[in-house]
Amino acid sequence: MVRKCNACRESSNLKRCSGCHKVWYCSVSCQKSHWVRHIFTCKPRRPITTADHLALAVRNNLFPQDPQTCEDYGFERAFTPENRSKLLGLYIGLMDLGRMEIPAKTINDWRVRGVLVEEIKAAYHKLPADNRGGYFPWFLQNQHILSPSAAADSHSNDKGDAMVVRAWRFTGGAETDSPKEIRARITDMPRDKQSCHLLYTMLLSKWHPAPFDDLWIPFGFCSCTCEEEEMYLGGRYQVLITKCTFDEFCDAFRSARILNLFRKNGIDVDVRYLADVLQNHNMNKSVWDLKQFAIRTDEQNSEGRIVNSIACDYGFMNCRKDAEIQGLKKVYRTFFERSDADPLALHDAALRGNIFGYLGSLMKLNAKYERLMKNPYPLPVLE
Repeated sequence: MVRKCNACRESSNLKRCSGCHKVWYCSVSCQKSHWVRHIFTCKPRRPITTADHLALAVRNNLFPQDPQTCEDYGFERAFTPENRSKLLGLYIGLMDLGRMEIPAKTINDWRVRGVLVEEIKAAYHKLPADNRGGYFPWFLQNQHILSPSAAADSHSNDKGDAMVVRAWRFTGGAETDSPKEIRARITDMPRDKQSCHLLYTMLLSKWHPAPFDDLWIPFGFCSCTCEEEEMYLGGRYQVLITKCTFDEFCDAFRSARILNLFRKNGIDVDVRYLADVLQNHNMNKSVWDLKQFAIRTDEQNSEGRIVNSIACDYGFMNCRKDAEIQGLKKVYRTFFERSDADPLALHDAALRGNIFGYLGSLMKLNAKYERLMKNPYPLPVLE
């Protein structure tokens, strides 16, 4: 096999890497230039740091993917794609080939010693003013991004406020708005837009709606078969909000075209019943309300509220005491926890007035549930 330089692919004057003994280089300069990549597969004499991940991101001209790197070097506090791009540009000027070429080891040392901001400014100030580019002036106005002690919200240390501010700035809100001002403006939004903003607040904090959240049904998380699938769907939404504007997202939600927005941005979403929920989020089938009611714990629904559609369609109106309600709820919960549960088939059975027959074909039921599962369906045909 013909050996080639791991950096430039030259095949002469090769020397083997003394760390891993697996790759070859034709010169010291090639080895140094390729080190930002090779360090992750070699046997370096020092621990790999988040600055090494940053250096790789700089070389690839991509945002870092390592969560701790994003935290250490400000990407978690650069709330908009535009600001993250400017921050990446700042690091490219510091670290990339043909620029200042400051090594990852030095960058890591600055961060560890708590002098990252000061050293970045010192490095750029060594350049002629005309050669500093546009990212450095932006950085001078946004130094708080690199301060580990800076909360996402400069007005408050409260975590809830920080989450709201993060979403507000990500969606284009003014960076000078306080949490109180932001909440007042959100309250004035149309209801659909408020829901979208709350979803952004969750997604940007690496959360997703849970069964006890009002957003669990409208954004389709109720269609997931398990918590892992809910996490998957949350991840798909997290990708989507980086590819579309907030107004585009709100328009798609309002017009029940979220799936179209996913497709438009090249994002595959494989959740079996998602289309049924998202295409009817303003008037969702009562089976999704039933699922939410059935899997919520009593603590999550302390008032014991049963929406009218569930009471009518799924027999809770027939219950004469709390024990019957709890028993019926347990049956439905058992159904939804089955790996082969088909909520739409249950919905169809309800419309045919055959809930007991359908569920009885899947699980053993006490005869008492035949009375409890009766409903007014099928409705008579009006001539």
